Amino acid sequence: MTPDFGGLFVFAGSAGLGSPPPSPWVAIVPLIAILPAVLCMLDIARHPRTRQFPPQIWLAICAFGNVFGLFAYVRFGRGEDA
Repeated sequence: MTPDFGGLFVFAGSAGLGSPPPSPWVAIVPLIAILPAVLCMLDIARHPRTRQFPPQIWLAICAFGNVFGLFAYVRFGRGEDA
């Protein structure tokens, strides 16, 4: 026996013909979130002399650590020559 949801079950992909177009923020917000990580990775590529960890570890921290990884690299990992 299947449960009856009273017709309230909506599929995630069914937008319908009368739905408004997606907001431009749907594309802008992920770009704003990714931009600092990309800038941090470019800085590591330009100045590979880092403190405490090798550059590969700092790349992983910046890629998967979100904002905390970026601040950690700038505070603890960036070399003196940068």
